[in-house]
Amino acid sequence: MKRMIAFGGIGLLVSSVLLGQDAMQYGVKHLKVLAEDDKVRVLEYSPKKGDKTPMHSHPPSVVYVLKGGRVKYTLPDGSTKMVELKTGEALLRPPVTHSDEALDDVDSILIELKK
Repeated sequence: MKRMIAFGGIGLLVSSVLLGQDAMQYGVKHLKVLAEDDKVRVLEYSPKKGDKTPMHSHPPSVVYVLKGGRVKYTLPDGSTKMVELKTGEALLRPPVTHSDEALDDVDSILIELKK
C-alpha cells in the first residue's frame, strides 16, 4: 500500500526550492550517508529521543521505517506536525523543508531522489 505524507502543498514546495539547505551540513550524529551517486542518496536517520535536526530540505524521497516512533516536524512558517512512524511502513514523500525533533527513538532509511 502506498502512503504519502503531505507537508503543506505548493507553499512548502516553493519554500523547499528557496531554502534548499542540506541536512548533512549540520553534522548531526543521527544522520548518516550510506550511499550516494548522481541520482540518489541513501541516508540512515536514527535519532534518539530529544535529538533535533535544524531547518533543512529534502528532494522527493522514499522513507522505510526500521523502528517506529514519534517525530515532531516544524515547517518554515513555524507550524508543527507530530507524525507517528510505524515500523515496516514505506512512505513516498514530496520535496519538503522542515526541522525535526525525535519524540521517541526512531530508525529509518531515507532514499532521496535527485533530479
